[in-house]
Amino acid sequence: MIETAPRGAPRPHVATLAVLALVALLAAGCAGVDPSASNVADATSDTLADVGPPQQGGTLAIGIGGETPGWNPHDNQWSQVSSMVGSSMIEPLAALDEDLNPVAWLATGWTPTEAFDSWTIELRADVRFHDGSALDAAAVKANFDDIKTAPLTGIVWKGILGEVTVLAPTTVRIDLNQPFAAFPTSMLAAQTGMMMAPAMFAAEKRGSASPIGTGPFVFDSWVQGSELEATRNADYWQEGLPHLDGVAFKVLGDSAAQAAALQAEDVDLVFTSAIATIEQVPDTFTVLKDWASEPGMLITNTLPEIDGSPNPVANLHARLALARATDRRALAESVGEGVESPTSPFPPESKWGMASEDNGYVEFDLEQAKAEVAAYEQDTGRPLAVTLSAPTGADVAKLLQLVQSQWAEAGIQTELDTMEGTTFITDVVAGRYQVALFNIYGSPDPDQNFHFLSAENANGPGAISINFTQFTTPTMDDALVRGRESADFQVRKEAYDTVVREINAAAVNIWTFSTPYSLVASPRVHGLERAAEVPFGNYQPKTWLGDLWLSAG
Repeated sequence: MIETAPRGAPRPHVATLAVLALVALLAAGCAGVDPSASNVADATSDTLADVGPPQQGGTLAIGIGGETPGWNPHDNQWSQVSSMVGSSMIEPLAALDEDLNPVAWLATGWTPTEAFDSWTIELRADVRFHDGSALDAAAVKANFDDIKTAPLTGIVWKGILGEVTVLAPTTVRIDLNQPFAAFPTSMLAAQTGMMMAPAMFAAEKRGSASPIGTGPFVFDSWVQGSELEATRNADYWQEGLPHLDGVAFKVLGDSAAQAAALQAEDVDLVFTSAIATIEQVPDTFTVLKDWASEPGMLITNTLPEIDGSPNPVANLHARLALARATDRRALAESVGEGVESPTSPFPPESKWGMASEDNGYVEFDLEQAKAEVAAYEQDTGRPLAVTLSAPTGADVAKLLQLVQSQWAEAGIQTELDTMEGTTFITDVVAGRYQVALFNIYGSPDPDQNFHFLSAENANGPGAISINFTQFTTPTMDDALVRGRESADFQVRKEAYDTVVREINAAAVNIWTFSTPYSLVASPRVHGLERAAEVPFGNYQPKTWLGDLWLSAG
């Protein structure tokens, strides 16, 4: 459930390039928080009260902090914000309900084999793409065949997806190369489940500059870095929707620009991770807060050597020293009141979470941190000195300096190394880093983290690795497979609890604070009820855009 609150007064190898597209979106959460922002007030009223039947017409202007190189979900990296823009035009086969279970969207249902290694999908019979072509079994086959070879999705899925067979006009079977009980959530309700018109695959730049989907809005124009406009889909498959004549997504700057645009009525809604935006709008504005979906962390490289030199954080004492020396609550408080301080990929209140005291992560303890530093020095004969890497950015610099000062109190020498984003990601992918500010998790279903944790993606020094920390254990790998193959929630929950305890016992992730994503809307914006039910601070499709409407005035 999303919290609702009103505001009170004021150089890479060619093969690496595809991986860069896959992981560039993961860095999006690193620099989105303004650590100088003041606190957020608690909720004092119901901002989603019934205001009568929806009104028709108008164009909703939505402010966003950034966008994407393109709108083909098989090719282009999408951030949390990009997924919202893309969802206005391109829709998934399944969606998530408020309990994070997959429910029908473009598909009406799906049936697995007993071994969960093949899935038969039934489609709605009345859905057409914006170019007039049918969303039928042949179109779904074209999409899944493309997933296996596309630059972005092919990296992860080509070894898992098998043959795709058209059984009937609205029935398609997808065979898999392994049991996959989590398929509906991890594939059908994710970016991979978003259906594009087959014409996109043959278009210039594979349709990335002119997307064709089934969504409530039809692509109209795009000035990259400035604005994307989409108009009402008059033939939308959901009767009575959308209410709006169109949407316009406008790229804005910092929190001050976002707040100013809202108050000047240049935009009606913003998707932001800056608390300062919330602070600067009147108390009549609606704020939906999803502050727990993306846990913040510093990831550690567990390879013994980096470019032939010993890697200090390959040593468990070194990682425990970092974890013990990090006052994560102070980091969260530096951002704002109410900001989450995670110790797991999953918030404790979610169905996948568990209490912090049960998940094996160590607490901030300066004396224990000093003891771990001493143990490291006894092991290695060297002082504990680490390099902390991150993408450039003013907000990032403030955070790094705070972490550096905390670690210094435990006797840890920290060199800060900031660099351009592509260079930073290249180094992380190739294992050329010691500690890095890099948010990995955030998906509603734990299986969607499989690729970042599995031994099959930890490929050693200099190789391309999607398991960025290179940390693996047989226990963790076994748990990941059990979680993927089982349809029993309790079996899956126990499996992912095991995964969390494994990474926490090894202090692979030094937890910091979760990114405080918010939707901030003017009083004219309505229809946000479904947006408040399902987490939006992630890369999942946003299927609630057709519900939105504007009141007069």
